[in-house]
Amino acid sequence: MILYLDQNYASRMAKHLLGQKGHEAFGGLFLALKGKALAPPSPFHVLETLYPARGPEEKAGYLLPALVEVFAALSQGYWVRPWQEIAKRQEKGLYLEDFLWRGGDWETPADLSPFEGLLQSLPEDPAEAKAWALEEIRRRTGLKEVPFVRLLAGLLAESQRDRRRKPRPSDLLDFVMAATVYPYVDLLLTDRYLRNLLGKKAVGGRRKEVEALVQSLKGE
Repeated sequence: MILYLDQNYASRMAKHLLGQKGHEAFGGLFLALKGKALAPPSPFHVLETLYPARGPEEKAGYLLPALVEVFAALSQGYWVRPWQEIAKRQEKGLYLEDFLWRGGDWETPADLSPFEGLLQSLPEDPAEAKAWALEEIRRRTGLKEVPFVRLLAGLLAESQRDRRRKPRPSDLLDFVMAATVYPYVDLLLTDRYLRNLLGKKAVGGRRKEVEALVQSLKGE
């Protein structure tokens, strides 16, 4: 089973390893995953750990040693390739070797610069937003209409449906991350908002959802 732990899941496992209270369910999941699933780190984790969009600057990177410990136990030495490589390789199809590799490191963050300002420029109508996003992503990246492009455009468009929700600084990163990993993983462990946008292969981060996942793993 291949899982992807978004930053919320990974950081809460790390905080549990550091002895911080309130993350016991995630600590239980960490133990349940060991030996049963492959959960690789990615350049998105590096970006969010070393260059967080929120929080005091002096705390940037403080979780890095614990995150390295988490993924050392769960990744089998694999990393997620940079999104650019994965998306380009999708022009020939979807293959696991185009998703996982052993060349990652904790110094090279994901580059989101091609998507700067994308969310702010979206048309308000979701249907119009999807068509616009498809064309804009292709123009900015030079990619064909591969699964990464379609999924990212779809997530951007869906984000326009709830006009009451205030956009977050992490939304664009979350959408690019999901567009990168979702076609390859069995489960994406993320927050409730992204879970609702993605559907059946996504699991939210509420305590009951985490505990239910632990029980399902124990029953395998």
